[in-house]
Amino acid sequence: MIRLFLAFLLSINMGFCTPTKLKVVATFSILGDMIKSVGQDLVDVQVIVPENADPHIYQPTPKDVALLAKADLVIVNGLDFEGWFKKLIDNSGYKGKIIIAGKNISPRILPGPDASVNDPHAWHCVKNGISYVRVISEALRQALTQQSSKLIENESLYIKKLQDLDTWVRKQFDAIKKEERLVVTTHDAFWYYGESYGITFLSPVGISTDAEPSALAVANLINEIRTKNIRAVFIESLSSRKLIEEIAKEAQCNVDGVLYADSLSSPDDKTSPAQTYIDMIRHNTLEIIKGLKS
Repeated sequence: MIRLFLAFLLSINMGFCTPTKLKVVATFSILGDMIKSVGQDLVDVQVIVPENADPHIYQPTPKDVALLAKADLVIVNGLDFEGWFKKLIDNSGYKGKIIIAGKNISPRILPGPDASVNDPHAWHCVKNGISYVRVISEALRQALTQQSSKLIENESLYIKKLQDLDTWVRKQFDAIKKEERLVVTTHDAFWYYGESYGITFLSPVGISTDAEPSALAVANLINEIRTKNIRAVFIESLSSRKLIEEIAKEAQCNVDGVLYADSLSSPDDKTSPAQTYIDMIRHNTLEIIKGLKS
């Protein structure tokens, strides 16, 4: 009886000592994975745009409003990526900090019909991903001051993995001539990857998936595939296969596989290839290499 009473007291004491996790909301799955990698068991990370959903065209729900209302910290990509976010945050009543993970990135700027716009897909360059991680880590340390040393340790270990990943990606392209590094994708999401690793990406659609390709853009791309004998042609995980398959058919080439641009793959499918940011970069790189060598 005494043992049971002591065990009961111990369980109560342990309950009181269990720290409350910081509730962090990320706008999309790639950011969410970075936050989890740094915060680990110190954070409870919720993602607004889930895996296998398109952040460009996402329509927020009442559930998202409730999620933000309960958040301790909100982290966004920035760089004009989450066009739907301002209205959502206003409706939620959230008054805490909003951290822009891409705040230290020098963005690619594209001319628009009314004003210049930023290319938001900076995470495809791993060095930019490291910049995101440093911003995330700083924000978590400011919120969890007593756990600062643990967060610094997590950050250092994760950044080392990303530095190794960046080196690995560069080595994969060593054997391929630069003039042969031509890749076709659905929309213009991989410029940062191409700029960092020496690849030229071509696409019929601009930086947002909600844009419609013009007939002239499609015709020019088909002609370029033919004249330059481009072999690496890919669909994207969130886009319809139809457009790229029609382009490939007209250009008389094959579609090589699937790349992940704006979202990770679902963790519910244990065979899916892009469940983490590192997995996504590795998968995309291996697919591109396979396509270039085909």
